[in-house]
Order: sequence, then structure tokens, then C-alpha cells
Amino acid sequence: MNIWQEHFQQLATPTLEENFDTEKLELVEIQNNIIESIEREKVPAPTCADDIAVLANSTADAQGILDIVQHHTSRDLVKINPTKSEAVLYNAKGSNISTLQFEDNDINITNETKHLGIKRNEQNRANISERIRTGRATIYSLLGAGLHVRRGFSPMVAYKLWRTYAVPRSIYGLEVMNLLAKEKDMLELAERKILRQIQGLPNNTANMAVYTLVGAEPIAITLDKNVLTFFMNIVRNSGTIECEILRRQIVFSDQRGKDFINRVEKTLSKYNLKSSSYYIENPLNKIEWKRLVGIKIKEYWKNECHNEKMEKNIT
Repeated sequence: MNIWQEHFQQLATPTLEENFDTEKLELVEIQNNIIESIEREKVPAPTCADDIAVLANSTADAQGILDIVQHHTSRDLVKINPTKSEAVLYNAKGSNISTLQFEDNDINITNETKHLGIKRNEQNRANISERIRTGRATIYSLLGAGLHVRRGFSPMVAYKLWRTYAVPRSIYGLEVMNLLAKEKDMLELAERKILRQIQGLPNNTANMAVYTLVGAEPIAITLDKNVLTFFMNIVRNSGTIECEILRRQIVFSDQRGKDFINRVEKTLSKYNLKSSSYYIENPLNKIEWKRLVGIKIKEYWKNECHNEKMEKNIT
């Protein structure tokens, strides 16, 4: 074994022989240094996608970025299909927008496009009605006998399928979008209707009874969990651009604004957690944060159940 080790070490050692490829060795060293520099970069979500998102404040800036992308992709022998590329204009009503081009082809300007599975439109809002239809279509495709309990399907099994497959599809990506209160109410109303159907309960059944009989968790709480988890994933990687953006939002954001940090602050306050500034300076690991959030949500949900019970008793 030692002989082979010495042999391979000698192969990678520069010599004065004519057959030794010095240029190849230098190329390998350069590639190795590049890989090491990439490994040292902190990336909170190492996701690889086959598309590129370009954000710009003007048509000229967007066209300049597209020209840079075209230069580098042609140099690296990467092909981007311009006919499949789309542009969405935010708050651009009544303005004169010139055509964007990529590789001498016009880019189609649309009202809505999809990036990483999330649809983006001109208002930068989620289509909640479509999300609800997606959830219902998912659960109907899984329950061939239908949703009603009289069809012979266990309510617990039906709820487990709803929770495991339908809910994630309904709320995918909503943690990064600014939802209105009425949009959350629409999601909860649709979920309660599904839960009443799979349990065979009448429409006038109390909301808490609909949830507690099968041990269900409201979809709004699931959304809050996703927001808090996403927030801590960013905070835990303090050297990333995402964390620096959060720090900047804390300093410059208005409390009535639509920034992500405002939604985080409201969610933290809702469950009696400390401020975002505290957790940025004192981040928790994944297990500690999950345990803390779980305890606070249980306390909040217990108080909500108690308050609704008292209201029902009074009325």
C-alpha cells in the first residue's frame, strides 16, 4: 500500500520531464480552489433550478442584466430558450414599456408566470381561490369513494391524507408572500368545510369541535409555522445575503409595510415570542426552535379553545 501511495504522490508532483503536463496540473489546482471557495459560501437553501429570475426597476436595467446573462451562458455553452422566458411587470399600469429581448428574440410579457413552483402576477399576490381548488382536487383524487363519512372511509385516515398531501400543495410558497387576513380566512373556511364533510358533521357545528374531534390543526397555524421556520433558517445562516436583507428590513421597514420582516414580527408577537432582532443576534438550532414554537402554539391553541368555549357558554 505504501508503494502505491508513493507512486500516486509522484504522479502529482511537477517534474522536469517533457511528458509531464504542467498545464493540466495548474488547471486542476484552479478548479480545486474554485470548489473550495464555493464550499465556504453559506447557502441557506442549496436548491438547484433550471431557471433564472431577473429583478430590475426599469426596462433598461432588465435588458442590461439579460445581456449579461446571454454573454455568460454563451461562453459556458449553456442554452436558455427565449421562447419559454416570460416577464411580469409589477405596478406598471399606464407606463410605456419597451420590448425585452434575449438572443434577438422578444420575451413574452404576461400577467402571470411561475418561478420555482410559485405563480407570480402583476399584483404579487397569491391566487387563494386557485389554491383552494388545488387542495380539493388533491383530496378528491386520493379518496375515490368521496369525502362524506357515510361512504365508509375512516375520518382519521381521510384527515391524515388531507394533512399530508393536500395542505402542502395548497399553501406551498405562501410563507414568502404577504397574505391578507381575508385570504387566510378563505383558507380556513375551505379547510373547515372539508373537515366537516369527512366527519359527517352539520354546517352549524362549532369550529373548535370540527378541529378537536380529529385532532386537526388550523391551516393558519401551519402557515405561521412555515413563516417561523423560514425565518429561523435565514437567521441561522448569518453570513448570507438573505440574513443581511432581514437586518436591513428591521432597520428601515415601516410597521405598516408589506415586508417579510413585518409578517415575522406579527407572528412572533401572536405566539408571545421574542422580537426578530433578538433571534437574529441569538439564533436557535433547528431542534430548539421547533420545540419552542410547538410549545407556544399549543399554549395559543389551548387559550383559543377555552375562549370559544366560554363564548358558547355565555351565549
